[in-house]
Amino acid sequence: MKKLINLMIIALLSVLLIACDTTSGGGNEPIDQTPDLRALNPRNDIYYQVFIRSFADSDGDGVGDINGLTANLDYIKDLGATAIWMLPFNETDTDWNSYHGYRIKDYYKVNPEYGTMEDLENLIEEANKLDIKIVMDLVINHTSDTHPWFMSAKEGVNSPYRDWYIWTAANTAFESFAGGMKDLNLNNPDVVQEIKDIMAFWVDKGIHGFRFDAAKHLFLGDPGSQPAQAQAKNYTFLKNLKDYVKTINPDVFFVGEVFEYEYVAYNQYYIGLDSLFDFYAAAQIWGKIGGGNQIYQLVSNIEKSFNTYKPYDTNYVPSIFISNHDIDRIASRNEFNGANGLNKLKMAAQFMLTLPGSPHIYYGDEIGMKGVAYGGENPNGQGAIWDQYRRAPFLWGASNQYQTDWLMPYNGSNQGATVASSINDSNSLYTTYKTFANIRKDTPALMYGNYMKAWKDNSSFLQGFVRQYSTTGFSQTVLVIHNISDTARSVDVEYLDYIYGNSLTIPAWGTLVLEIDGSKVNNYI
Repeated sequence: MKKLINLMIIALLSVLLIACDTTSGGGNEPIDQTPDLRALNPRNDIYYQVFIRSFADSDGDGVGDINGLTANLDYIKDLGATAIWMLPFNETDTDWNSYHGYRIKDYYKVNPEYGTMEDLENLIEEANKLDIKIVMDLVINHTSDTHPWFMSAKEGVNSPYRDWYIWTAANTAFESFAGGMKDLNLNNPDVVQEIKDIMAFWVDKGIHGFRFDAAKHLFLGDPGSQPAQAQAKNYTFLKNLKDYVKTINPDVFFVGEVFEYEYVAYNQYYIGLDSLFDFYAAAQIWGKIGGGNQIYQLVSNIEKSFNTYKPYDTNYVPSIFISNHDIDRIASRNEFNGANGLNKLKMAAQFMLTLPGSPHIYYGDEIGMKGVAYGGENPNGQGAIWDQYRRAPFLWGASNQYQTDWLMPYNGSNQGATVASSINDSNSLYTTYKTFANIRKDTPALMYGNYMKAWKDNSSFLQGFVRQYSTTGFSQTVLVIHNISDTARSVDVEYLDYIYGNSLTIPAWGTLVLEIDGSKVNNYI
């Protein structure tokens, strides 16, 4: 009997303890049962794209390095980014024409100009503490002509690495890109296995994803394939890699570069990738927000393009951008200069940061850095200038200890706003990026999912869309309206709450974000 009474007392105490635990912090509010949406959506992030050489110099040699990036993770976190895409950091050639890092000499080593493997491991560890993911640029289309594999392969047909490369009828190694970059033979199973081993190595180091450079070129030099067949090989090859790596970590992110401005060029790549850089959406933003051309089609065109991805991956995640290292910076484009240049740059950022997918902020865009390509001239004795100024040193400010100077100023490239002059200016472009990146991060309907429907009252001035995200235990719907004009404009819509803005009159070049009733979504589209 005593044993039974003791059991009853223990049971009663357990019930009381459970009852007490239904409040948070000792108050009367129930514990928040909202699911961990970030964990549920590992493919959705806000990226900050970094060229390590240009970003932050920690040791005073003028070249950016990994420790400089680590020391400035708080800057990236504060801006609102949740992930970093780093341009190639593997060991590369050291000549002027290899500054970009795409001539890989060793896939398992860190470029010594950038630091050590221990520095990289520390970066990943410190980024993890801030809940920032690290994605690496993986160059598998080609290697440097100084890579040990190629050095052996060029010795002759008896080399064990001869078939690791593609050879032309003239007995020369095929190059998709000139400059000592030799295409790998991805039909060779030994090459494929080596690539898988490389990826497994970096996943084990803590890398959260891979950006596949030149994804459309992977089988370009395949002597047995017509162009359409080569493209089909690309899809299945990438899917094979993805399926393998996701057995190691199912949350690893696969994003590919298919440098085309027509969206039909990338829809089938969603067979093998989680995401693709959306050059079509970027061009729509440049032409319509910057150029003012057929603004009324902006949202409908992007929605139409997104809909073509769904048959290949219902969970498609477009990688949205308005600048990157291969194109002239948006602040240097003619459409974004003139009287409304700053307003247009802000609107482009606001639009990008409210679209579905994973937006990518190119370092320096948040302060309006400029940068264009040149034609090979040598204006300051450093060497031939091609695209270096698209990747110029980040402008921290003259007195900042992390300022890099590996590239000499030329034609106004290292002038203009800096972080120091922007960060406390409420009217700066930086403030716009920070505001909208953090609004996105804090608004699940903007951050997650790919639901996007054009607002029914879109016009040549107002461009809006409905974003919605739902999962078990959570649902949110928002209406985003952008005023792409220099006149304030009023709207008449039903809403639950303001997320951004405090009036139904949208300022010139302003944005309104409203939470709306998801059960009435058809009233808005």
